[in-house]
Amino acid sequence: MEKTNNYWTDSNNNKWNCDLYTKEQAEKYSKSLVNCHGCIDCRDCSSCSYCSGCSYCSSCSFCLYCRDCRSCRDCRDCSFCSGCSYCRGCREFKSNPERITSKKIGSRNSQTTYYFNEEIEQIVCGCFQGTLQEFKQAIKKEHKNNEHSKDYFKWIEAVESYKKLTNKTK
Repeated sequence: MEKTNNYWTDSNNNKWNCDLYTKEQAEKYSKSLVNCHGCIDCRDCSSCSYCSGCSYCSSCSFCLYCRDCRSCRDCRDCSFCSGCSYCRGCREFKSNPERITSKKIGSRNSQTTYYFNEEIEQIVCGCFQGTLQEFKQAIKKEHKNNEHSKDYFKWIEAVESYKKLTNKTK
């Protein structure tokens, strides 16, 4: 364990912030990581790479502040997820949610994702996170009736049609 750029760094390039962790804590957490590489401030994970602030995860990559996740990629603030990608804040879900992701749309020219199961729904679009109804209201407020609004509502219509066809309503 050596100190590099204000991080305690182990032989697998896992790091712990020196302002938050003592060398002894960093060594302890380093021993708790099994086959992890390039992670920052993580503990009790296995086979993860380039995650930050995660614990008890396995086979995840580029995740932030996740807990007990498995095989996730680029997820943030998740708990007990499995195989998610680009997920954010889905700890409200007790089971892995279904997801419908848009093509690149809107003023951000980026994807929007609708997560849902029998108990709960959530839309994530940029910094927006809320229900489908809240998302509709946010679109109307932000975009009025411009081209972005039309694209979002066309996608929402497809989401609602899918839910009706598959009987996947809350």
